[in-house]
Amino acid sequence: MTQDDAETSILQVLAHGRSNTHHIHQQSDLDDETVLETLAQLCAAGLVTEVDRGLYSITPVGLDRLDHDYPSEAGFTEKTEVIHDTPTIKTIRLHGDRQIVEAQFDDNSVTMLADALHEILSDTHADAEVTESLREFLIENSWLASGMTVMAHTGSSNHK
Repeated sequence: MTQDDAETSILQVLAHGRSNTHHIHQQSDLDDETVLETLAQLCAAGLVTEVDRGLYSITPVGLDRLDHDYPSEAGFTEKTEVIHDTPTIKTIRLHGDRQIVEAQFDDNSVTMLADALHEILSDTHADAEVTESLREFLIENSWLASGMTVMAHTGSSNHK
């Protein structure tokens, strides 16, 4: 792999959001030494910034270096708003420490949002009532976005 390939690989990982060196190593299939050396070069070139010790983020210049669009990153959420577009379509506005992003949800995609929230809450608030409520909602709606996300918690091995 060339140096340009290593740089592109790391930029592609960081284009999806902030990452630490271990995550970059896992996602890019680069060895630890190459990841550290390449990150140093990318930081020196202004394509990447170290936002905290060992935590890196792509800069707007780094995004411009890639040849296709990547999602905007709001950063850490500071405030949320729900905009009621229609009875069945809602927009969630996330005010982050970097910028504001919006996502629209309808009857189908709101279940994807619930699945993502359930995945996060299962790691951070496993015993919370809201986590159980989301699990029940997902089971009632037969939603299995990532294979067996919900069913794994119930002991079933059904796939949809």
